[in-house]
Amino acid sequence: MNSIQYYKNKLLKGLLLFFFILMFLFPYASYKGARSGLMLWFLNVLPTLLPFIIVSNLIIKLNIASKISQIIYPFIGRLFRVSRDGCYPILIGFLSGLPMGAKTVADLALDDKITNKEGNFLLSMCNNASPIFIISYIATNQLKMPSMRLPLFIIIYSSSIISAIIYRSYKNYCEKNKARKHLADCQPIRIKSINLQSKFTFEDLDKSIMNGFEVITNIGGYIILFSILAQIINSVWQTNSLYKAVAMGIMEITTGINYICHMRIDNNTKIVLVSIITAFGGLSGLAQTKSVLGESRLSIKSYISVKILSVCIAMLLSVFYVLIFVS
Repeated sequence: MNSIQYYKNKLLKGLLLFFFILMFLFPYASYKGARSGLMLWFLNVLPTLLPFIIVSNLIIKLNIASKISQIIYPFIGRLFRVSRDGCYPILIGFLSGLPMGAKTVADLALDDKITNKEGNFLLSMCNNASPIFIISYIATNQLKMPSMRLPLFIIIYSSSIISAIIYRSYKNYCEKNKARKHLADCQPIRIKSINLQSKFTFEDLDKSIMNGFEVITNIGGYIILFSILAQIINSVWQTNSLYKAVAMGIMEITTGINYICHMRIDNNTKIVLVSIITAFGGLSGLAQTKSVLGESRLSIKSYISVKILSVCIAMLLSVFYVLIFVS
């Protein structure tokens, strides 16, 4: 195990040095990528996510999340087989998307309102591109196909839900075959969710604001770094090809989707490629997710495994859709 960690550390240092050299070799591409990433963060991510993060922090601290969960539990809780407190991140994740879904799950796990087992399931299911991003940016602005707004949303979110349920079923099957089960992780821990202080204080508001700025700054840093990488790929890889488009999308989905939608390929191929890239979320999305998990013990490895499964399901669903419903 120590040797694995040693070589992993060496590899990460080598990649960091390689990235540093690339920024020197391609200064204009680095500048262009940093500028586009900064503008994406400043004009879209910052005004959209920061107020949401601050308010969501307060909702969890003041125990309002539990009251919201009680209202939506009869439908969402029984549909996805989660605890009452586990309903809230599904609602937030489905409304605001990545990385708010992951942050809400991590916050509840840190407060012991949900178990790590349930947290890993929720993390894999409700941390996707936001509905607004899918409907407005991808379908309307990039694909120029308003009719794809609902189908694309269904493809992305269905692939995430199906893959998360499959992975949970697989983990449950593995646990049943173990001689020893950790019973403490089978039921949600509710010690802290009972008799929580629900009084509003400005100290809680201050902490929520500072946490919001810390999280949003980390997200901005990752967006800028991966935007630089995507732009360097665009500069190095001069010829236009699907491989280049997919590589850029793997780095940062906004840049990759923009490149795919401006290629001279048929709309069916665009729909399939965009569905695959959006379902994965890009390495930038993975880094943002890892960042907001903070001190929680939620597994980023499980999250990546489910994302890969989600990509496969999204590809199948999108291919099925274009073959059956798109002429």
